[in-house]
Amino acid sequence: MPIAYLVCLIPVFQLPLVTYSATPAGCKNVHYDLVFILDASSSVGKEDFEKVRQWVSNLVETFEIGPDKTHVGVVRYSDRPTTEFDLGRYKTREEIKEAARKIKYYGGNTNTGDALRYINTYSFSKEAGGRFSDQTVKKVAILLTDGRSQDYVLDAATAARQAGIRIFAVGVGEALKEELDEIASEPKSAHVFHVSDYNAIDKIRGKLRRRLCETCYIALFFPPCARDVFPQGLPDEYAFVTTFKFRKASRREDWYIWQIIDKYGIPQAVEYNAIGLTKDAVRVVFRSARVSDLFDRSWHKIALSIQSETVALYIDCRLVQTLPIEDRENIDIQGKTVIGKRLYDSIPIDVSFDLQRMVIYCDSRHAELETCCDIPSGPVSFFLLLIHFHMNTLY
Repeated sequence: MPIAYLVCLIPVFQLPLVTYSATPAGCKNVHYDLVFILDASSSVGKEDFEKVRQWVSNLVETFEIGPDKTHVGVVRYSDRPTTEFDLGRYKTREEIKEAARKIKYYGGNTNTGDALRYINTYSFSKEAGGRFSDQTVKKVAILLTDGRSQDYVLDAATAARQAGIRIFAVGVGEALKEELDEIASEPKSAHVFHVSDYNAIDKIRGKLRRRLCETCYIALFFPPCARDVFPQGLPDEYAFVTTFKFRKASRREDWYIWQIIDKYGIPQAVEYNAIGLTKDAVRVVFRSARVSDLFDRSWHKIALSIQSETVALYIDCRLVQTLPIEDRENIDIQGKTVIGKRLYDSIPIDVSFDLQRMVIYCDSRHAELETCCDIPSGPVSFFLLLIHFHMNTLY
């Protein structure tokens, strides 16, 4: 296999060069009706609830706020749920941040089940400013609690999820993992967070933002309909991230790690190819010494970031190269999306590589925000190896 060719065979996503700017890195191309559900019971306390207010204000920076963009509402609960402000009330990020800093705290019991029923029946309704008829707007709830609920949560959470509300559950301190699992959407690993105390909640802000922007987890070697994977189509900007390694049995042949084909079987996103506006296809090929690292049969992470004019490649969380790309047509989602397929005969391959993770983000800048703690050669694994070595030397 040509060394540079594998990278060409990773999806043709519209990926931008990520640069530091005043623009917040968040879910730029997908908009939400987002409701925060905040535990305001006595166990929280006034001092820690001030940290909750700041946490909400900081998270708002993640989103593009506006009348036709993301709307934010807040519900606090203790003995009973109360709306602090509805989805339709504030139209700008600064207005929401100012309102978040004034969220009231009263104390009381922890009736999380009532809060979940409340947001399902009222908070996303048209009366509260919810855009129920707009199928492109995602309904998301982020629940923050620090203790065990004093009522049952499972039925209320199930009803909310069945109504199309995606729920993230953030637990602090003594919050029960089992209860957070009952509340959160699937997969639990992507929707449940736990921190030791309120001083740590802001540390998960970046991870929560990335999880919120993930559109799907793609199953290995199965050809689902592209519309099932991308029900609202693909946004103008997004990022593709995968962690994989070659096996010892890998052969020198050309293959696609990911491919989208239209309903006629014509590839829509291969080799960094796309259907061009002025030509049949446009293509970007990365040629770099760093690319050869992918073929050492160790785990590696590739992140792709594509925008209208540039394509950027990251390998193991380091920017390798940014190249220009010409105008492209939108990708047809009427066909199939396929992982692991040989180039010359389109047969799925199952012996060439191991896949740990494959994620698509709605915001292309998340290619730069990825960390490499999930690969064996990443910083966490290296640190653990050092500890193990040190322990062996002691004994």
